[in-house]
Amino acid sequence: TTMSALGSKLSSLSVSSNIIMSSAANFVMLSEVIAQWGALTHREKDAGYKISACGGWDFVEFHRSKISHFYYNIIDGKHLDRRLVSIALSFLKMFLTRRPAESKNFNKLAMLTSLYTAIKVHSSNIYLNGRPVVFITEVVNWSDNVFTVRDVSTMESCMLNTLDYYMNPPVGQHFLDIITPLIDDHLINPLDKQHIITISNWLCEISVMESYFTSIHPSSVAYAALLVAMDTSSAAAAGMKCWLGSLCLKNDELITSQCYERMVELYYRLDESPYDGNYRCRSPTEVVVSLGI
Repeated sequence: TTMSALGSKLSSLSVSSNIIMSSAANFVMLSEVIAQWGALTHREKDAGYKISACGGWDFVEFHRSKISHFYYNIIDGKHLDRRLVSIALSFLKMFLTRRPAESKNFNKLAMLTSLYTAIKVHSSNIYLNGRPVVFITEVVNWSDNVFTVRDVSTMESCMLNTLDYYMNPPVGQHFLDIITPLIDDHLINPLDKQHIITISNWLCEISVMESYFTSIHPSSVAYAALLVAMDTSSAAAAGMKCWLGSLCLKNDELITSQCYERMVELYYRLDESPYDGNYRCRSPTEVVVSLGI
């Protein structure tokens, strides 16, 4: 009996120890998440990544939808990460605000080179079967042979020097990557979890097509996208939103609220959906030519 009682006590202590260890692990993870979010919000305010409303504003914002569709067409065709579009647009915007167009085709060449550079710098699978997924000659083909390999190479060097090698602009999906792993199956069922991840990423993807979001920090865009995704899931949205709020992440509540309202409009207005694969547009050359630059 004594041995049985001792065994029971030891078992209880073991369970308590596991709970304490689990709680400690969760605390460490939460602390790391908050630190990562804080570091990204600090980077998005760095002067090196600042986008002003002059220089490239007219070109990029006037053609933003077409440029975005062109970028997505390339990225989807090569099965690359769609966040590369957000990064490429950041490169293009940052570059053209610092280096005004020098010739008629300067903007078009910068547009093509921005995507090429984003793929080279940020693609996790830049090589497929030992071969680059994008050759510089492909960029020439995207332009319908208007530009040469030397043109693209020269523009790439110009872009790197102009941006002073600030090549890691934060985008909405980076912030989502920090938060979504915390949504475990104990908080929500797997289908609702997948809905939140899919919809929040999709909203960040389509936000790059809207000039409204250009000057808004990606942290606010990502936070708003999560709120919309939670509200449109079948789960208890209030509980999930309370959980998100309990993380106490750095966030501009007013801006996020305005982003939320705009994203709700986008969610219910757009015909395409992340579930129907209705993203495709015309061929890259058609889109570039249609820009009429």
